Amino acid sequence: MTVPSRRPRNSSRLRTALDQVLVHDIRNMGFRLQMLRANLDEHYGDPEFKRSLQDFLASSIDRLERIVGRWSREAPSVLVKVELDVNGILREIAESAPRRGAKFSEAAPSRRPVLALSLGAVPSVWGDSYLLRDALSSLVENAMEAAQPSGKVVIRTFSLGKGARTRAGVEIIDNGAGMSKQFLQDRLFLPFETTKPDGVGLGLSTASEIVRNHRGTIRVRSEPGLGTVVRLSFPSARSDP
Repeated sequence: MTVPSRRPRNSSRLRTALDQVLVHDIRNMGFRLQMLRANLDEHYGDPEFKRSLQDFLASSIDRLERIVGRWSREAPSVLVKVELDVNGILREIAESAPRRGAKFSEAAPSRRPVLALSLGAVPSVWGDSYLLRDALSSLVENAMEAAQPSGKVVIRTFSLGKGARTRAGVEIIDNGAGMSKQFLQDRLFLPFETTKPDGVGLGLSTASEIVRNHRGTIRVRSEPGLGTVVRLSFPSARSDP
């Protein structure tokens, strides 16, 4: 079932978020290509590297097709909501997250962050499939990059509330370096702000805007040395027509 396309009240803010999605995707793909080129000569004879290369090319083609499809089908300031299975989206993201998180680094595959799923029963939600997937992908990717090479990322889902007021809850937890209280207060959701040396600084800013355009909430808890928890919640399809 598809909800008719609708333009949010503040369509200019959504258009800005969509522009940031496009910039983020292109620049992030550019960083990955740079990492690939930097490691190509040294590791091309490694069978594991070749498998990672094939996975990277396949995921890049798939992502480009989604970008082109989303921007060619609909006006850029319109949300096209369909009933979505949050757990299904997260499973798909988890399948490709290790390939994205590795970024063709010199770290051995065994030292890449571990990604664990703990998915509970959650209601379906109304959402723009491209945008919501992009937001969740960016948050998972951020967590994978923040975690130490031998660290861990956990994705949890759970229900909040009861009856028609039930909401789908998502937590993305990493045991990385964390963020300072000052960064959380002053810079967390600003575009082009990041604590990662090679980060684009658009993932969290853009994701937060997309979440809000889906009538969702986003909260971030983090402490230096202890990691970060990003908590999201969305109205169920029964309460968000």
